[in-house]
Amino acid sequence: MRKLHAFGAALLAATFVFASVPASATELRYSYSVEFEKPERKIKKAMKKKFQPLLTPLTQEVTRRQDAGDTVTCSIQIAREVHWLINYTSYDAKVLQGLEDLKESLKEKDQSWALEQTQSDGSWGPCYKTWMFRLHASIDPLKELVLVGKKAKYPLKFLEPVNTPEKLNALYDKIIVSRLEVDGVSHRRDLNYVTSSLGQLLWIPDYAGILEGTDYPREEMAEALIKIVDERWQNPKTGYWGAWYETDGDMNKSDDLSITFHIVAYRNGDVPHLDKIVATTLNLREQPYPYGWQDRGTKNNHHSYDVVKLLRYGWPYLGAFERAAVSAEISIMLARSLRLSMDGQGRFYEDAYDNIGDAYYFGVSFLDEAGFFRHSKLFWAPRLTFADSENVRQKIIANLKKLDSRDPMIAAALRKAEATD
Repeated sequence: MRKLHAFGAALLAATFVFASVPASATELRYSYSVEFEKPERKIKKAMKKKFQPLLTPLTQEVTRRQDAGDTVTCSIQIAREVHWLINYTSYDAKVLQGLEDLKESLKEKDQSWALEQTQSDGSWGPCYKTWMFRLHASIDPLKELVLVGKKAKYPLKFLEPVNTPEKLNALYDKIIVSRLEVDGVSHRRDLNYVTSSLGQLLWIPDYAGILEGTDYPREEMAEALIKIVDERWQNPKTGYWGAWYETDGDMNKSDDLSITFHIVAYRNGDVPHLDKIVATTLNLREQPYPYGWQDRGTKNNHHSYDVVKLLRYGWPYLGAFERAAVSAEISIMLARSLRLSMDGQGRFYEDAYDNIGDAYYFGVSFLDEAGFFRHSKLFWAPRLTFADSENVRQKIIANLKKLDSRDPMIAAALRKAEATD
């Protein structure tokens, strides 16, 4: 049986293998350079220059307060929305108001009330002003409720904007294509949040109970979403999904790792062009998030989790040479995660995230998906064993049990960490 030191050989193998990807794959790389550089980068660069110096000290204070044990849930929500406004819009006035709201929120030490469902529309995330954020914030709490056999306290009125196929189609009419020079907003985040939220709600059988007893037409809406995704939106050249950008009459379709992951994962790999999806995933290895695996010159557990799950679904389409490349790359990801994303006591670092819950959730999710905890998931190296995996797992579980279980990301991370074959 091979042990953990097999990583050394894999590191050498990966350099050669990925350098040898066939030249015919280069056409799959076009979308990042075309789509991202113009005109989004121009707008994003100006917004970040103007507002990032104002946001950074506030987010640093949010992190400091979390480390001190304060529950600053409302501040986290406001900071996330301001970050989106800076990176995806040109809405100066909304950024300035968000910064003032964030400063005011930090005056409150205990913001645990922001973890609860709101009575007005039945959503979670009361400090978000934008509907897509409240939609996205509501899915994980609803999942946690249904998994323990409970129901939401208040009616889910926040789903009314997407409760008929007509409304759903009208929404995607607005958000598939971004016209940055016209309306000053990239809809990439809208697409990701709406699709991932509704995808979980409508496509995953385990969560069907969320809508039981309501008048929401789950089966009809699930079919409507699949029709939009497969027939209107997927890029048949690459198999990927992503935001489309129209500039001066030209339409550029981006290949987005995160959006594609959500669609493939929530449909359990039952999607068109899966062979092209796995080929594109390999070819996007050196591209930065959200189009590829890289994050600020390295890789974090979130992106690595997405990549490994996509490669698991695409494994049957890979030849022996490509499988060797994938095995080598996953071993590198795993070594990096264990060495750089956590300390020796099983605590995940928060530097790539805006809260501790996400750091643990994506850390645990990647380690589990890569087969570090469960041998049944070692699709890429079935003979490999990890001598210290159980010790690491128990340290992570002990740390998770010290954190606030009301955070659905903490609860989900603990459930994954405790899962066994």
